[in-house]
Amino acid sequence: MKIKILIGPMNDENIGSIASLNRAIVDGLANDFEFIPLNIIRKYGKSKLSKFNILNIFYFLKQYVFLIYQVLKHKPDVVHYSINSNWSLEKSLLFLNTAKIFGANKAIGHLHGGAFDVFMDNMNTFRKKVSLALFSNLDLVIVASSFWKDYLNRNGVNSRIEIVNNPIDLKYISRINNISNNNRNENFLFIGSLGKRKGVYDIIEVCRTNIGEFKIDLIGSEDKTNDLRKISSLIQENKLESKINLIISEKLSLIDKVRFFTENRVFLFPSHNENFPLVIIEAACAGIPIITTPVGAVPEFFTHLKNIYFIEPGNIEEIIGAIRFMQTNEVERDRLGKAARHTYETKLSDKIVMSQLKNVYNTL
Repeated sequence: MKIKILIGPMNDENIGSIASLNRAIVDGLANDFEFIPLNIIRKYGKSKLSKFNILNIFYFLKQYVFLIYQVLKHKPDVVHYSINSNWSLEKSLLFLNTAKIFGANKAIGHLHGGAFDVFMDNMNTFRKKVSLALFSNLDLVIVASSFWKDYLNRNGVNSRIEIVNNPIDLKYISRINNISNNNRNENFLFIGSLGKRKGVYDIIEVCRTNIGEFKIDLIGSEDKTNDLRKISSLIQENKLESKINLIISEKLSLIDKVRFFTENRVFLFPSHNENFPLVIIEAACAGIPIITTPVGAVPEFFTHLKNIYFIEPGNIEEIIGAIRFMQTNEVERDRLGKAARHTYETKLSDKIVMSQLKNVYNTL
């Protein structure tokens, strides 16, 4: 009999990096385990997910009751649920602990949250003590790298911790593997949340300088309330429409995502905080040269000028230097793209990740 796993949060449209990651897990291991998607539907307040407010309390209560119902109905062997920063930390830990109370045999917390270390370092003593107590009741915590395993151990998380690299969409991988990358245009590419956290305002500042010939497709949805209004205003006020092609999209279609990753020249992702972003893995899979910051788990798999170009978060001069390097060094640029693809194939491929996760589930 297959192990039965209730996994979430998910949604039918696979909107959001966590839902996409969980969908990749379900698709990749569907033949080995019986998955029950914990679909979380949220219509309002998506740019305020981390805030403690009335709307989030409403959704919390609704989702909490739904979780209990799903556990009682399906009686899963395992509940696998994401752990994030801010008030979502207590919410996630409460969900997992409640699932065990109502009959789930094992509870797995899957750490996401790019700035989780910054958040946890600044928690007050009481809140941190409560969170660690809830952590200790989990049977397993999954992290994306050694960095996060060491961090949790140092901060008193006593649960079993296992490293499982982040998986990406199997359909995306299949399409990428069947496309030639020989016809790239000269545009740079950004895909992610549109806001300060991902370095979007840094990109705008770069465009305000005398950068010369440069154009970027800036794709994503609003990170925090009013970010989109601010970004649009800055582009218009500084007459940057010829440099920045702003595309508002909560979730790119598979066809569009593949097209951008295989037709654009360089992926620029100057993020300030990360866990291990799926877009970096998607970019490596596509063999597109990558400019990004050495944050989170990224430096464990990538080395500056070996398979990536690293810049410091918020350093405008370094971003400009990286752009010019990519524009003027065709041979090195192409080599970095091929090296990123090699890193994906040897360290981050779906076969490697699914093997890691399969082992985790089977050894609970």
